[in-house]
This record gives sequence, structure tokens and C-alpha cells, in this order.
Amino acid sequence: MGQELLRDWSASHANSFGDETLLLHHRLKDSGLFSRQALAELIGNCSSEHYNLNTMGHDPETSEWREGVIGDASGEDVLASIERGRIWLNLRGVEEIDPRYKTLLDEIFDEISARVPDFAPFKTKLGILVSSPKVQVYYHADIPGQMLWHLEGTKRIYIYPTTDKFLSQQDLEGIITGETEEDLPFDSIFDDEATIYHLQPDQMLFWPLNSPHRVTNDDCINISVTTEHYTDDIRKSYAVNYANGILRRVLGLKHLSRSLTSPLVYPKAAFAMLWRTLKLNRSREIDLMVDFAIDTGSKTGIKDIPAYAK
Repeated sequence: MGQELLRDWSASHANSFGDETLLLHHRLKDSGLFSRQALAELIGNCSSEHYNLNTMGHDPETSEWREGVIGDASGEDVLASIERGRIWLNLRGVEEIDPRYKTLLDEIFDEISARVPDFAPFKTKLGILVSSPKVQVYYHADIPGQMLWHLEGTKRIYIYPTTDKFLSQQDLEGIITGETEEDLPFDSIFDDEATIYHLQPDQMLFWPLNSPHRVTNDDCINISVTTEHYTDDIRKSYAVNYANGILRRVLGLKHLSRSLTSPLVYPKAAFAMLWRTLKLNRSREIDLMVDFAIDTGSKTGIKDIPAYAK
């Protein structure tokens, strides 16, 4: 883009990067890659493995997350349905669809790597979220490092502590092994200890690894970019928690360490890789069921269809 993407970075941000939640301003909109026309074209070029289309209920304590499909709808039709419906569209790995997004992704992490000593991500991805007015994303945790770059609309992000009260070791293991979805058990009293950010256009938010969080949109369509990354420590954390999850569920072991400096880290990593390679956990993994599709003629923008496994 020819200019720095982060507008208000300071040396103190390098010291707290990854350990504290950071709220900064960015210039991603200047790329021209997130106009309505650009998004409609991108959606039109997305195959099913590059998106999740969802609708949901209204109660934050009761997960009613449904999986859908775009079908034959055009990109513009999808955007129109999102504007009037209750829809959350997650375009995943868009750097694989259009090389311009790969260039932007590289610029983002090149800039951050130059600013943060010892930050060396080896795997990065870029996604785009387009979501309806007043929708929500339920309380959940992500596995890789996550940054949210907001572009249009306003939303509230609730970030919760990374303690066992808010994310148990067993719940994190279940997400990593694929035995449970990212959604977590939620109680509204958790909000008493949440840090709430009212995100505005051109702001970005980066929270510590695996921090539980949830999202509520204001009464407007929202567009955001998500980036995810893996570093050596994040890879170790993934492997240790994956191995612990298998050891706990299959062998019944308890009191399993999550230390990344223990001599057991590399044996656990090797065990996790072998288990994944042999797909020994496949019978325990959940399958997503698709049960609705975009319908431009509907008031809600969607229609129910016979359910099938994605």
C-alpha cells in the first residue's frame, strides 16, 4: 500500500504484544479491497471450502448457531440478504482466492514483525466477516493468534480473562481436537469481568491467545477483516493441548501439564502429529450440518433446506 498500516503504534505496544489486548487504528480500507463491489466479486468467487454462512438466535446463553450455504446466489444477492436478515458470513483464507489479499496479508505481518522483536509467524491467513445488523457471535475461543481489523459499522467485543473459570482446560482441548465447536458454556454474570470494546471503523483489536470472547453488532451491517497466525509458541501450545485432550479422553489421564518448557513438549507434539496423521480421532470429531440457504425472495434472506453434513 506504500504506507504504514498501523497508524498509532508506539514502542510500548511491542512490549505488551500478545500479552495484553491492544486497540489500535489502521488503514486497511485504503487498499480498496473492501468496497461493496470488491466484496460481491470475492463472494462470487468463493467455493464452499472458503466460507461459513451462519444464522443464530438472540439469547447469548443459548447457542442456536446454524450452518448455511450460498447456493446459486450472486455476491450482490448475498450482501443484500445480509443487510436485511440475521446472517454472519465468514470468508476464510481469501489470500488463496485473490493474490491481492495475499499481498495485503504479507504487508500486515511484515509490518508487525518489523515492530515486535522475536515475532516470527510462520503461518498466516486472512478472512473477511460480513454480518447483519444486531446479530451476535456466541461466547467462544479461537486456537491461533487472532486480530480483528474493523472496517464498517459498529460492534461490541466482550473479552474475558483466560482463567479456568472462563475457559477450562478440558474445553480448550475439546476445541483443539475437534470434538466440540468453538462455542463455550456462557453465563451472563461473566460480563461482570469482561472488558468491552465498542469497535469503530478503522480500529483493530488484538487479544491474548485463546481469550474467550463474544460479539454483538449494533443496528448496522458490519464488515471486518480477521487475520490469524501461528508462531512457534502457538504451535507448541496447540500440540500440547491436542495431546492432552487425547490422553485425557482415551487413556483417562488427569492433571496434565500445559507447560511449553517441559521436557514433555516435543514428545507430546510428536504424539499429536501422529494421531492427527492417522486420523485416529475422526470418530470423535463433530460434523457440521447445513440446513438453510440464501433466498433473495425471503424477508429474512434465507430459506430452510433438508439438512446434510458439510
